[in-house]
Amino acid sequence: MVNNKKKLLEYFFLFIIIIISSSFDLFTLLFSLSLLLVSYFNFGIETSFKTSTSAKEKHGINEKRSSRLGGIIILFFIIINLLFENNLNLIINESEKLSFYIIIIFFISFLGLADDVLNGINYGVKLYFLFFSILILIFTNNEFLVNSSGINFLDYFLNNYIFYFIITFFIISGFINASNMADGANGILSGIAFCFSFILFLHTNELIFFILFKFLFIFFLYNILISNVFLGDTGSYFLGFIISTISLYYFNNNQISAGFFACILSYPCLEIIFSIFRRLKLRQNPFKPDNQHLHNLIFIFLKKNFKKFNYTNSLTGITINLLFVLPACLYYLYYKVFNDVVFWYIFAFHVFVYTSSYTYILKRTTNSEID
Repeated sequence: MVNNKKKLLEYFFLFIIIIISSSFDLFTLLFSLSLLLVSYFNFGIETSFKTSTSAKEKHGINEKRSSRLGGIIILFFIIINLLFENNLNLIINESEKLSFYIIIIFFISFLGLADDVLNGINYGVKLYFLFFSILILIFTNNEFLVNSSGINFLDYFLNNYIFYFIITFFIISGFINASNMADGANGILSGIAFCFSFILFLHTNELIFFILFKFLFIFFLYNILISNVFLGDTGSYFLGFIISTISLYYFNNNQISAGFFACILSYPCLEIIFSIFRRLKLRQNPFKPDNQHLHNLIFIFLKKNFKKFNYTNSLTGITINLLFVLPACLYYLYYKVFNDVVFWYIFAFHVFVYTSSYTYILKRTTNSEID
């Protein structure tokens, strides 16, 4: 009886998602049906917490077999949709620079796909190819180089090409890894990405951001309500690269402040910083995944306190987005400003929420529950 009710609820959610998809356009409807096809007919690369070689080697909290093809499906439909649009205004106008940018997008996405297919590539090999592709990007596209911060002390160092080259390199590579690390519960990364795209669309009125938004929004709904398809490393690498480079572009052109980006992207950034410090403190490899992220602890806490609730994974992702993404979005939607010191106050609040929540839940969690 319980399973029948769950199935009926799932069918209802599917109906709602398809209705919302059809309200956008044909591309979005086909995208939604593709997600349905992949998930319910078990196509593609599958993942399961129970089939992992080791729980400690996995940062996600999924407990059932699910497809990891979400990222590649998103990328495919974005490309198809872009090919049918004539009024696109891309942030890179020079054809040669644009070609390098597109090649690097495909290369980084393929690196994530290979990680999905092979069920994990050696982290050293991944970092080598990731760093190599980012170096090519920086050498071929100076639009992404951070050459000014607005802070006199930092700008003194940023006058040195080598210094702002290194800063740019670490921002892009760091956020790609942060995105992959933070994508451990339903809707976290897709929620951040669709909010990011939506705000940029409102600010620029550029069609490309609306295309990103509509596919990411539908995927977010599907990931939260159905939970049978995930971004995989393909999706997290692709979104991490896109978000970091677009952020650098608009920051360098003085259109959007660093405070806004720090605020709306705070969870991946805080997660990777605290994870590295935590692992170094424990004398562990800072690049290897574990199950001690904040979203893992929230999931354990919710599962322990809401045992009969079937959507604990999704509730974890929603909680993260409500705490770390929604405040910046609401503030922008109300005041329509980007260059405001309030965003830094919100970011400071995020730091407090992260540290206090982590400490509180960790004290009430046993080592066996985390492992």
